[in-house]
Amino acid sequence: MRACLRVLLMTIWLYLPPPAMAQEVMQVWVTVDWEGLSLQDDNLQAMQKFRQQFPQVPLLHLLNPAYFLQPGVNRAQVGSQIRSTLRPQDTIGLHIHPMRTLVEYCGVRYQAAPSISDSDEHCAQASCGHTVSLEYAYSQTELTQLVSCASALMVSNGFKYPRHFRAGAWQFGPKLQAALEANHFLWDSSRIDANLLTTRWHVDSPLVKLLQQLHPQSTPLDQPYALGYQLMEYPDNAAMADYTSTRQLLALFEQLLNARQPVMVMGFHQESAADYLLRLERAIPRMEQLAKQRNISIQWMP
Repeated sequence: MRACLRVLLMTIWLYLPPPAMAQEVMQVWVTVDWEGLSLQDDNLQAMQKFRQQFPQVPLLHLLNPAYFLQPGVNRAQVGSQIRSTLRPQDTIGLHIHPMRTLVEYCGVRYQAAPSISDSDEHCAQASCGHTVSLEYAYSQTELTQLVSCASALMVSNGFKYPRHFRAGAWQFGPKLQAALEANHFLWDSSRIDANLLTTRWHVDSPLVKLLQQLHPQSTPLDQPYALGYQLMEYPDNAAMADYTSTRQLLALFEQLLNARQPVMVMGFHQESAADYLLRLERAIPRMEQLAKQRNISIQWMP
């Protein structure tokens, strides 16, 4: 009797479907760098279209509050233009290019060098300072003051105090890290492999050379790691759409999948959304399709 029961149970077990495998998860951040230079209708409209097309994708907006300091600007109008692209699930963080208007507003002595592009930043217009390296041009004390002041400027214009950050041109090092920690930031995405930028920047350009000094051994497979007690680094391991084509984004995504690396950070610039956001629009459905084929769930992160 017992032998017959064992045979029956074995027969049932053989015909049962295999247990479902736990589905792996890939976390993907889509970031927006707001440079603080201009708010043009075509770029804002491109972002609004993207939001309609991909309601499942929240955005992490990294905002340079220098917009609010441009001569003759209507701050309420600037805030309205920015908010026209936002959705409730989004996150707002801080992005700093050290424009002269912002630096001097914050009571820090303006520095015109070094520049990531060898531009002459001894000038007076609103964009002056955009190419200056935060990490190499300013002291830790100055950076701490600048981050604090820029965060307060965001709050005074109706945004929450930021906890997420990306340095302009990824110019991030120990001094800026200490400034973020002093201002209680939790999340940074300023580490990048300089080779991802060589589609538009020459390998001997100041930007590439500075980034190779700041982020040696960085690769597109880099994953999050702790910088300090609270501050985490989420490397910008898929760069920005300005530098990575749809094909390259898909290749980077597949490379991460193959290496079983569960975090991807990609994005675009508000100031060039009309030109480059289409690359993400084409890549996202293919990423979702590829993930589904691999039994991997994409978790779009806010």
